[in-house]
Amino acid sequence: MKRAKIHRTIYLSALAMMGGCMVTSTWGANLMWTVLGVNWLLEGRWHEKGERFRQSRLLHAILVMFGVYVVALLWSSNLAEGLSWLQTMLPMLVVPLVVLTSTPVKGNARKVILWIYVTTVMVVSVIGLVRLLTIPGLPYRDAVPYISHIRYSLNCCMVIIIACGKLARGEGGVVKKAGLILLIAWMVVFLTLLRSYTAFGVLSVVAVVIIFCYRHRWQWMTALGVTAAVVSVLIVSGIRSYYQMTPLATEPLRPLTANGRPYLHLQDGLIENGNYVHNYICLEELQNEWARRSDVPFDSVLPSGYTIRGVLVRYMNGLGLTKDSVGMAALDDGQISEIVAGVENPVYSNGNIFKRMLYVSLFEYENLRCLHSSEGFSLLQRFALWNASWEVFKEHPWIGTGTGDLSDELHGKLQEKAPELSERITHPYPHSQYITTLTAFGIIGFSIILLFFLRASRSLRRQPPLMVAWLTIILLSFLTETTLGSLAGILFCTWFLAFRKETCTNTTHSTTESK
Repeated sequence: MKRAKIHRTIYLSALAMMGGCMVTSTWGANLMWTVLGVNWLLEGRWHEKGERFRQSRLLHAILVMFGVYVVALLWSSNLAEGLSWLQTMLPMLVVPLVVLTSTPVKGNARKVILWIYVTTVMVVSVIGLVRLLTIPGLPYRDAVPYISHIRYSLNCCMVIIIACGKLARGEGGVVKKAGLILLIAWMVVFLTLLRSYTAFGVLSVVAVVIIFCYRHRWQWMTALGVTAAVVSVLIVSGIRSYYQMTPLATEPLRPLTANGRPYLHLQDGLIENGNYVHNYICLEELQNEWARRSDVPFDSVLPSGYTIRGVLVRYMNGLGLTKDSVGMAALDDGQISEIVAGVENPVYSNGNIFKRMLYVSLFEYENLRCLHSSEGFSLLQRFALWNASWEVFKEHPWIGTGTGDLSDELHGKLQEKAPELSERITHPYPHSQYITTLTAFGIIGFSIILLFFLRASRSLRRQPPLMVAWLTIILLSFLTETTLGSLAGILFCTWFLAFRKETCTNTTHSTTESK
């Protein structure tokens, strides 16, 4: 019994540390899943573990998926890349094997481990805020130093769901409830700073799923209805504001500036803030006036990759000014400083955060609509990758490219279809777990994996809201991310299995953690 307690303590400690390392340290996370595996081997209790293994359809599905990865090496020409992918996927095999054949974490141990995880995610967000405030020109994608901002946003969603669950259950007194509300509010604010559009979409879908599965929670339904109404009004209002054309954009084009110099009117239709970005441009007057107002060279490249000239044109367009000496005279010193700092649109510095996020998305759409360009825009680059992946899939529809050849095949297709994108991405993946699986393993491999996971999904109805929400987040993340392509993503998809509701009926494990 003493030996069993020691192994259980190691198991719980490793889980707790893994929850923290998941968003802070790749080295630490690798160490913790290795400790879990070694402790599991030394613990023994093989009869009990075997019974849980036999009853866990989810574990069967995960093993089948890993088996498909292994078998698909047979028709891969790039064996080194395939083995590297398998190495990355190894925690996807070890962590579920350990946690699904061990007793779920309950009681005080569950509370402590989850709060270590929640606290770590919150602390990392504070570090990200400090970095955004103190590092000039830091891209929002680099705000969180330890983990991809996309993977981190998934963890923020889970923190929000954990806090909402505690509020819904009425846990704690007034102070604790106020703290939970502040935590939720802060997570939402930080997700906004990260421009995580995906996270807000995920949270909306999760709310719908929870309401559908647990209809008696009328509070959730009311909150969702109010939130949906407010968000809809904000979106419609923002779109109308973006496309409400100014008199300058609707009047006949003037050929000359006030000084008699010719205007450049590209008339490509690119709209931002109700004006056509590439109309009413006189580069000669802009360059002369800029030299008088700033020491920064007119054609210098900013950290964002854009030139002062390009930022100046967009900024003046956003104010509804002609891009000439008259427009330059209307700019004050503060606005000149913003342009030097790389602010492309006055809304990005003066508008509310929601409006800024919407305007960024609409400008990406305008670039695709008018210029057929996805350069610099992650969402549009995903469309290009998905299109290239579809072309690769059509060439290998039944068994796919194999485990090791997906990156090479996709890069070759990008060079053919979108050479400007292929130059910036050396080892591309489709940015969708579903598309990655379909392209790598074909219809046959994808169907085998899907059938086993559908078989495992039958036990979902017996799981609590936390697990349903977690699974929903994973499935939604698979739409736009290769979530299983990194350690952080794999651990997010496996760590929470330790908190599942026990569905095996023939196993018992006496522990002290819930007493």
